[in-house]
Amino acid sequence: MEHLGTQKIETNRLILRKIEIKDSQDLCELLNDEKVQKFLAGIPENYTLKMAENYICNILSNSYMKKDYYDWGIEDIKTHKLIGRISVYKLDDYRRMANLVWYIIPNVRCNGFMTEAGTSVVKFLQNIGFERIEAFANVENVASIKVMEKIGMQYEGILRKYDCRRDGSLYDAKMYSIIK
Repeated sequence: MEHLGTQKIETNRLILRKIEIKDSQDLCELLNDEKVQKFLAGIPENYTLKMAENYICNILSNSYMKKDYYDWGIEDIKTHKLIGRISVYKLDDYRRMANLVWYIIPNVRCNGFMTEAGTSVVKFLQNIGFERIEAFANVENVASIKVMEKIGMQYEGILRKYDCRRDGSLYDAKMYSIIK
């Protein structure tokens, strides 16, 4: 495994890149959207611009220095706006496995942006040595399940009470993966 850290990836319509301080307002809007928050635990309600700036300057900037940290902001090439995010949630060098998570602003959904980003990230991770890329989604998160299928992942099953909702209750998740 040869870790490279978060590298810029360009597609036909997107730039996948490190999230920067200039993205603070866009990140704040993303994380305050009700449809995004519905499936994200651990993000405070009423996420403020100050919180976004602090997160980018103090947490992300330090994390981006690590060669085994992968977290891309998704920028629309036409608008230069941060419209989403795709990250490696967990990785395991020994098993050569990475677990992806993502979210995108609702007003650009159903345009194939997340499929485009996901496909590119899977290729990048496979090229650096990951053999298994997996993702999971709340069984109610139909949009993410469709993305997993469109990027070539295969359904593996339901993980019962796998992760937490915002209220702390546990939900069942559908697990998908793609093997190199």
